[in-house]
Amino acid sequence: VGLLWKTPSKSELSDSKASDGTETSINPLGRIEGHAQRLSQVAWHPMGEHMATTSYDHTWRLWDAETCKELLLQDGHGAGVYGISFHPDGSLVASTDLDGIGRVWDIRSGKFVYALSGHALQILSVDFSPNGYHLATGSGDHTCRVYDMRQRKFLSFIPAHSSLLSAVKFSPQTGEYLVSASFDKTIKIWSARDFSLLKTLHGHEGKVMGIDISLAEDKIVSCGFDKTFKLWKSSV
Repeated sequence: VGLLWKTPSKSELSDSKASDGTETSINPLGRIEGHAQRLSQVAWHPMGEHMATTSYDHTWRLWDAETCKELLLQDGHGAGVYGISFHPDGSLVASTDLDGIGRVWDIRSGKFVYALSGHALQILSVDFSPNGYHLATGSGDHTCRVYDMRQRKFLSFIPAHSSLLSAVKFSPQTGEYLVSASFDKTIKIWSARDFSLLKTLHGHEGKVMGIDISLAEDKIVSCGFDKTFKLWKSSV
Protein backbone atom coordinates (compact mmCIF):
# COMPACT_ATOMS: atom_id res chain seq x y z
CA VAL A 1 0.00 0.00 0.00
CA GLY A 2 1.20 3.50 -0.82
CA LEU A 3 -0.15 6.78 0.55
CA LEU A 4 -0.45 10.11 -1.29
CA TRP A 5 0.02 13.25 0.79
CA LYS A 6 -0.53 16.93 0.19
CA THR A 7 2.57 19.00 0.85
CA PRO A 8 1.61 21.23 3.80
CA SER A 9 1.80 25.00 3.43
CA LYS A 10 3.81 27.16 5.83
CA SER A 11 0.64 28.06 7.73
CA GLU A 12 -0.34 24.39 7.98
CA LEU A 13 3.11 23.55 9.29
CA SER A 14 2.90 26.30 11.90
CA ASP A 15 -0.52 24.99 12.93
CA SER A 16 0.63 21.37 13.05
CA LYS A 17 1.10 21.46 16.82
CA ALA A 18 -1.71 21.73 19.28
CA SER A 19 -1.66 24.22 22.15
CA ASP A 20 -0.19 21.58 24.46
CA GLY A 21 2.76 21.05 22.08
CA THR A 22 1.66 17.71 20.65
CA GLU A 23 1.61 17.24 16.90
CA THR A 24 -1.71 17.17 15.07
CA SER A 25 -2.20 14.59 12.33
CA ILE A 26 -2.39 15.24 8.59
CA ASN A 27 -4.53 12.80 6.66
CA PRO A 28 -3.37 11.31 3.34
CA LEU A 29 -5.13 12.33 0.12
CA GLY A 30 -5.37 8.76 -1.13
CA ARG A 31 -4.19 5.17 -1.01
CA ILE A 32 -2.35 3.29 -3.74
CA GLU A 33 -3.20 -0.40 -3.69
CA GLY A 34 -2.40 -3.22 -6.09
CA HIS A 35 1.11 -4.56 -5.50
CA ALA A 36 1.29 -8.09 -4.12
CA GLN A 37 4.49 -7.56 -2.09
CA ARG A 38 6.39 -4.76 -0.37
CA LEU A 39 7.00 -1.52 -2.23
CA SER A 40 10.56 -0.35 -2.84
CA GLN A 41 10.54 3.16 -4.31
CA VAL A 42 8.25 5.81 -5.75
CA ALA A 43 8.95 8.57 -8.28
CA TRP A 44 6.96 11.42 -9.79
CA HIS A 45 6.55 11.67 -13.56
CA PRO A 46 8.02 15.02 -14.76
CA MET A 47 4.53 16.30 -15.67
CA GLY A 48 3.49 15.90 -12.03
CA GLU A 49 0.22 14.12 -12.84
CA HIS A 50 1.46 10.54 -12.53
CA MET A 51 3.75 8.53 -10.28
CA ALA A 52 5.49 5.17 -10.50
CA THR A 53 6.08 2.57 -7.81
CA THR A 54 8.40 -0.45 -7.72
CA SER A 55 7.81 -3.64 -5.79
CA TYR A 56 9.23 -6.98 -4.75
CA ASP A 57 6.35 -8.53 -6.74
CA HIS A 58 8.59 -8.16 -9.86
CA THR A 59 6.56 -5.24 -11.28
CA TRP A 60 6.50 -1.48 -11.49
CA ARG A 61 3.26 0.40 -11.89
CA LEU A 62 2.12 3.81 -13.09
CA TRP A 63 -0.64 5.63 -11.19
CA ASP A 64 -2.87 8.65 -11.69
CA ALA A 65 -2.05 11.11 -8.92
CA GLU A 66 -5.55 12.58 -8.90
CA THR A 67 -7.53 9.36 -8.60
CA CYS A 68 -4.81 6.96 -7.32
CA LYS A 69 -5.94 4.52 -10.02
CA GLU A 70 -3.51 2.20 -11.76
CA LEU A 71 -2.70 3.23 -15.36
CA LEU A 72 -0.03 0.67 -16.23
CA LEU A 73 1.20 -2.59 -14.74
CA GLN A 74 4.62 -3.45 -16.16
CA ASP A 75 6.15 -6.87 -15.65
CA GLY A 76 9.27 -8.19 -17.36
CA HIS A 77 11.70 -8.37 -14.44
CA GLY A 78 12.72 -11.73 -13.04
CA ALA A 79 13.24 -10.43 -9.50
CA GLY A 80 12.01 -7.74 -7.16
CA VAL A 81 12.02 -4.31 -8.79
CA TYR A 82 13.81 -1.64 -6.77
CA GLY A 83 15.06 1.50 -8.55
CA ILE A 84 12.95 3.80 -10.75
CA SER A 85 13.69 7.00 -12.68
CA PHE A 86 11.92 8.98 -15.40
CA HIS A 87 13.61 10.58 -18.40
CA PRO A 88 13.32 14.38 -18.03
CA ASP A 89 10.89 14.64 -20.97
CA GLY A 90 8.73 11.89 -19.49
CA SER A 91 8.94 9.59 -22.51
CA LEU A 92 11.08 6.88 -20.93
CA VAL A 93 11.33 5.22 -17.54
CA ALA A 94 14.18 3.10 -16.18
CA SER A 95 13.59 0.33 -13.66
CA THR A 96 16.15 -1.88 -11.91
CA ASP A 97 15.92 -5.14 -10.02
CA LEU A 98 17.53 -7.32 -7.36
CA ASP A 99 19.05 -9.64 -9.98
CA GLY A 100 21.27 -6.81 -11.26
CA ILE A 101 19.24 -6.10 -14.40
CA GLY A 102 17.98 -2.70 -15.49
CA ARG A 103 15.40 -2.03 -18.17
CA VAL A 104 14.37 1.12 -20.01
CA TRP A 105 10.75 1.35 -21.17
CA ASP A 106 8.75 3.56 -23.51
CA ILE A 107 6.18 5.02 -21.14
CA ARG A 108 3.71 5.69 -23.96
CA SER A 109 3.56 2.14 -25.28
CA GLY A 110 4.85 0.19 -22.28
CA LYS A 111 7.38 -1.52 -24.54
CA PHE A 112 10.87 -2.50 -23.43
CA VAL A 113 13.51 -0.54 -25.40
CA TYR A 114 16.95 -1.10 -23.80
CA ALA A 115 18.68 -3.38 -21.27
CA LEU A 116 21.06 -2.01 -18.65
CA SER A 117 23.46 -4.93 -18.33
CA GLY A 118 26.85 -5.43 -16.68
CA HIS A 119 26.22 -5.37 -12.93
CA ALA A 120 27.02 -8.51 -10.93
CA LEU A 121 24.58 -7.82 -8.06
CA GLN A 122 21.36 -5.96 -7.34
CA ILE A 123 20.86 -2.44 -8.74
CA LEU A 124 19.42 -0.26 -5.99
CA SER A 125 19.48 3.15 -7.64
CA VAL A 126 19.11 4.68 -11.09
CA ASP A 127 19.04 8.28 -12.33
CA PHE A 128 18.81 10.14 -15.64
CA SER A 129 20.97 13.20 -16.23
CA PRO A 130 18.89 16.40 -16.55
CA ASN A 131 19.41 16.55 -20.32
CA GLY A 132 18.47 12.89 -20.65
CA TYR A 133 21.69 11.94 -22.44
CA HIS A 134 23.08 9.73 -19.68
CA LEU A 135 21.72 7.19 -17.21
CA ALA A 136 23.60 6.10 -14.07
CA THR A 137 23.08 2.97 -11.97
CA GLY A 138 24.38 2.06 -8.51
CA SER A 139 24.76 -1.56 -7.44
CA GLY A 140 25.51 -3.96 -4.64
CA ASP A 141 28.65 -4.90 -6.59
CA HIS A 142 30.21 -1.62 -5.29
CA THR A 143 30.18 0.01 -8.75
CA CYS A 144 28.40 2.64 -10.76
CA ARG A 145 27.78 2.26 -14.48
CA VAL A 146 26.82 5.02 -16.90
CA TYR A 147 24.96 4.47 -20.16
CA ASP A 148 24.64 6.71 -23.24
CA MET A 149 20.91 6.97 -23.91
CA ARG A 150 21.30 8.64 -27.32
CA GLN A 151 23.30 5.74 -28.72
CA ARG A 152 21.83 3.22 -26.27
CA LYS A 153 25.13 1.76 -25.22
CA PHE A 154 27.35 1.39 -22.15
CA LEU A 155 29.52 4.45 -21.60
CA SER A 156 31.56 4.29 -18.39
CA PHE A 157 32.42 2.01 -15.47
CA ILE A 158 33.12 3.61 -12.08
CA PRO A 159 34.66 1.42 -9.32
CA ALA A 160 33.04 3.82 -6.92
CA HIS A 161 33.05 2.39 -3.39
CA SER A 162 34.24 -0.43 -1.14
CA SER A 163 30.67 -1.52 -0.34
CA LEU A 164 27.13 -1.49 -1.72
CA LEU A 165 25.95 1.67 -3.51
CA SER A 166 22.65 2.83 -2.03
CA ALA A 167 22.09 5.87 -4.26
CA VAL A 168 23.29 7.72 -7.36
CA LYS A 169 22.14 11.19 -8.37
CA PHE A 170 23.04 13.69 -11.09
CA SER A 171 23.13 17.39 -10.24
CA PRO A 172 19.58 18.40 -11.23
CA GLN A 173 20.13 21.51 -13.34
CA THR A 174 23.49 21.38 -15.12
CA GLY A 175 24.22 17.66 -14.79
CA GLU A 176 27.88 18.58 -14.34
CA TYR A 177 28.47 16.13 -11.51
CA LEU A 178 27.22 12.77 -10.24
CA VAL A 179 26.92 11.90 -6.55
CA SER A 180 27.06 8.37 -5.14
CA ALA A 181 26.33 7.10 -1.62
CA SER A 182 27.44 3.83 -0.10
CA PHE A 183 27.31 1.47 2.83
CA ASP A 184 31.06 2.23 3.21
CA LYS A 185 29.92 5.39 5.09
CA THR A 186 31.04 7.80 2.35
CA ILE A 187 29.53 10.03 -0.33
CA LYS A 188 31.51 10.71 -3.49
CA ILE A 189 31.21 13.42 -6.12
CA TRP A 190 32.21 12.56 -9.69
CA SER A 191 32.72 14.71 -12.78
CA ALA A 192 30.01 14.00 -15.35
CA ARG A 193 32.49 14.89 -18.10
CA ASP A 194 35.00 12.06 -17.58
CA PHE A 195 33.59 10.46 -14.38
CA SER A 196 36.76 11.16 -12.44
CA LEU A 197 36.54 11.55 -8.65
CA LEU A 198 36.24 15.17 -7.51
CA LYS A 199 35.64 14.81 -3.77
CA THR A 200 34.88 12.30 -1.00
CA LEU A 201 32.62 13.34 1.87
CA HIS A 202 33.32 11.71 5.23
CA GLY A 203 31.18 12.18 8.32
CA HIS A 204 28.60 9.43 8.64
CA GLU A 205 29.35 6.74 11.21
CA GLY A 206 27.13 4.16 9.51
CA LYS A 207 25.82 3.13 6.12
CA VAL A 208 24.69 6.04 3.95
CA MET A 209 21.16 5.21 2.83
CA GLY A 210 20.09 8.15 0.69
CA ILE A 211 21.13 11.44 -0.90
CA ASP A 212 19.56 14.36 -2.71
CA ILE A 213 20.86 17.56 -4.30
CA SER A 214 19.29 21.00 -4.01
CA LEU A 215 17.91 22.58 -7.20
CA ALA A 216 20.56 25.30 -6.90
CA GLU A 217 23.18 22.49 -6.81
CA ASP A 218 24.95 24.16 -3.88
CA LYS A 219 23.95 21.62 -1.22
CA ILE A 220 23.78 17.85 -0.81
CA VAL A 221 21.74 16.16 1.90
CA SER A 222 22.39 12.62 3.11
CA CYS A 223 20.90 10.22 5.64
CA GLY A 224 22.37 7.17 7.28
CA PHE A 225 22.19 4.21 9.63
CA ASP A 226 23.82 6.41 12.27
CA LYS A 227 20.39 8.02 12.83
CA THR A 228 21.51 11.35 11.36
CA PHE A 229 21.04 13.37 8.23
CA LYS A 230 23.79 15.70 7.12
CA LEU A 231 23.82 18.82 4.93
CA TRP A 232 26.91 19.35 2.80
CA LYS A 233 28.12 22.28 0.72
CA SER A 234 28.63 20.85 -2.76
CA SER A 235 31.49 23.04 -3.93
CA VAL A 236 33.53 21.05 -6.44
